[in-house]
Amino acid sequence: MNISLKRPVKNSNEFVSVIICTHNRRHLLERALNALAAQSAPFDMFETLVVDDGSNDGAGMICEEMAKRLPNLRLLTLARNTGKSNAANIGVKSATGDFLVFTDDDCLPHRDWIKNMTRALHLFPVVAGAVSAPDSGYVSLCHNISEFHPFIPGGKSKKACFIAGANMGIRRAVWEEAGKFEKNRALCFDMEFILRIRSKGYEPRFVSDAVVSHDHDRKTFKSIFQYAVRHASETILLRHKYSSLLNTPFILKSPFLLILTSPVIAFKTTLEIYLKNFKLMKWTHAMPTVYFLKMAWALGAARGLSHVKTKK
Repeated sequence: MNISLKRPVKNSNEFVSVIICTHNRRHLLERALNALAAQSAPFDMFETLVVDDGSNDGAGMICEEMAKRLPNLRLLTLARNTGKSNAANIGVKSATGDFLVFTDDDCLPHRDWIKNMTRALHLFPVVAGAVSAPDSGYVSLCHNISEFHPFIPGGKSKKACFIAGANMGIRRAVWEEAGKFEKNRALCFDMEFILRIRSKGYEPRFVSDAVVSHDHDRKTFKSIFQYAVRHASETILLRHKYSSLLNTPFILKSPFLLILTSPVIAFKTTLEIYLKNFKLMKWTHAMPTVYFLKMAWALGAARGLSHVKTKK
């Protein structure tokens, strides 16, 4: 069901469609929409599409309330939970903007986010925005450093090997050329999509001044380690599928070698994370947990490869 709370009125070729998928995270969605209502960009410059992926916690009520403060807010309500990649595809299909910008319900876009993303999309066809780690606890910080270290705010614009669905922008024309997000993919649909785009010759660009804060709800060690394992079991398969593009090393192609060398992989990766971005040095106390999260990644990757070999 498509509930239009406000019809967008486009007045330029800069019109932006902000797409947020949500499922039973009403408390997080409300924060995200409040941040969008406080954007420095004029309201006639963008629309906000919330894809409610089968929630039963009253997410639609939040949208109805926020429509008073956030013009051009549209709610797309799905009867059942279809998965994030499918929900995102539905959002794009309903979007009217020439620029498609994605964030998550657990993200807080900074005040100039839309303005800076729009400026970047005039220059580059695919944009990776910055993801900051708010001071919301040690566990949350470690997860953000482990997962989003390539997207720490600050520094110059540069090529991006990957992109985070929490903060990404793409021109509609490029989207239509590349095709939809891969259907029924629960994790890493953003990674698969960006690798597909790169294989077509496009180079994503990291833009450090288009920032969202990732204030997620994974607050326990168990939750972040489980996520690391699950995420790795999917990313390793994409590293194999796009092996020639990524120059995937042979050590990442063997479950046995991954397990055997997991301490070395974790140590090397953790060291590189901090040495490549000195801004992280203020959080050196997170290094031990980041190390063990990278150990979990290696073990999760080995499990993902083992499952594939077992099926064969």
